[in-house]
Amino acid sequence: MLSWESVFEALKNEKKTGEIIPLEAEFYNNANRLVASMQDEQEKSNMVKTINTIKEKRAQKILVYIAYGKQVPAPLPTEEEDLYNQIKRILKKESAPTNQTTIRISADIPEIITTKGSKIGPFRQNEIVKTGDTDNIKFIIDNKIGEII
Repeated sequence: MLSWESVFEALKNEKKTGEIIPLEAEFYNNANRLVASMQDEQEKSNMVKTINTIKEKRAQKILVYIAYGKQVPAPLPTEEEDLYNQIKRILKKESAPTNQTTIRISADIPEIITTKGSKIGPFRQNEIVKTGDTDNIKFIIDNKIGEII
């Protein structure tokens, strides 16, 4: 069971370094149980503030780890792992190509594997295709499969 001493020790360790200190996966669940078991309201309030400070510091560190492409340590509390994965998904979605080129396909074409190893097709004649992959665009144009519109 988590104790108030171990929560304060975790905060102290988080403040000492820019690295994420490994915490058990159930750290926040155990901390919430600890808060629920406390009788004194002032003590509860202080503990909640301490836990929130730990969360904030660790969230900042997670952002730094993501920014620099560093691997987060294991074990990581479940809530932080979820946060890490959500941020990574958002960044991946936002980094998707936004420059789409529109191409009209000139003939029926089965699925083709390009020289770069990517699959394109199957396409129908006069089908309109949007892609941001410059290698695929070049392949389609060079092989007279379609034209940019």
